[in-house]
Amino acid sequence: MENIISANSRSILSYSLLTCTLLMSINGQAQENVANYQQQEMSSQENNDGLWSSFKNNIAETWNKPQQQDLFIPVLTRHNRHTHSKKQIDGYNEHPWGGGYGVSRYDDKGNWHALYAMAFKDSFNHWEPVAGYGYEKIWQPFSDQEFRLGAGYIAAISARDNYDYVPFPMVLPLVSAGYSRVTFQATYVPGTNTKGNVLFGWFRFQF
Repeated sequence: MENIISANSRSILSYSLLTCTLLMSINGQAQENVANYQQQEMSSQENNDGLWSSFKNNIAETWNKPQQQDLFIPVLTRHNRHTHSKKQIDGYNEHPWGGGYGVSRYDDKGNWHALYAMAFKDSFNHWEPVAGYGYEKIWQPFSDQEFRLGAGYIAAISARDNYDYVPFPMVLPLVSAGYSRVTFQATYVPGTNTKGNVLFGWFRFQF
């Protein structure tokens, strides 16, 4: 009997020790996970702060230290034929008469930054102003360094007649192909079956 009691006592003691060890291990892992999560949150916040700071600095440097002036001439508005009916397209204006002016620079990596303002006739033949910041990463795929391709985005404020000219923000993709001081740039405005889905393009002349 004494041997049985002694064996049970040792089993209970061993079980208690294992349980305590396991709980301490779980607690330690939980604390480590919390610490890692907090560190990741701080790192993510720092990255976000860094991106926002970089964005503001690029705008400020482009405004304060421009390298070129730019003349913008809108030349293309094309509505997606798969999302608009022929009747709708026949009623749209696809000749975006207008113009714009901006300042720009190339950073130490050769990428393009710009501040610009433009006004053009929209799909309903009403004037649409837009002003904002543009960025493109630049590639020079050929030995002729005058030829370049670009891809990036525009972050801008616009206003339209069909929205009572209430200003609204927009962020859109931007692509380009250029040679020397002349560049063709284009963006695509996404939308639904009856709104948006428009390709818009312009020439940019650097001087």
